Amino acid sequence: MKKIIRDFLTRYKFVRGDINLNSRTGALHKCWGHVFSNHLFGDYVEFGVYHGDSFLESIEQYNQFKKWLESQKSSVEKWRTDVAIKSPLNQEVYFHGLDTFDGMPKNDEENFNFHEKSFLSSYEKVLARIQKSNYINFYLYKGKFNESKKEIQKNLKDRKISIANIDCDIYSSTVDSFNI
Repeated sequence: MKKIIRDFLTRYKFVRGDINLNSRTGALHKCWGHVFSNHLFGDYVEFGVYHGDSFLESIEQYNQFKKWLESQKSSVEKWRTDVAIKSPLNQEVYFHGLDTFDGMPKNDEENFNFHEKSFLSSYEKVLARIQKSNYINFYLYKGKFNESKKEIQKNLKDRKISIANIDCDIYSSTVDSFNI
């Protein structure tokens, strides 16, 4: 029954989500809702991808709002159609994900939870999960954030960032994400 309802909502371009949901899904829904409601164009950048759950959830939330924007182009209300057609969100949005994919880097945080090599992940598995979503406008950067700085800055060039998801667990990585 859940699948039938979900398919119905998707088919008729309803944006699903609970703005009161206090979770990763709710937070990303609110972020993309703000971006689309205000027609703020920019890419999504995530520092600390790990297994890719929030990266994929962000793509899902973006896709829901993108379908909504497309549906507004055929609205019977001319002003909605005009706004949707002129929206900067008709351009391609790129998703950028940064992670070592080798676990936590060596650090002097003295926190047992974030010792070197904890939170191991697999670049190949995350890449396969994202490719399975059929979203093609993404970059994955493997390595420490400061090692990926030139590559992501090259890919962003004159582009803006609409959402930066900074999910760093150690101070030095957080500083590197802000420097980027």
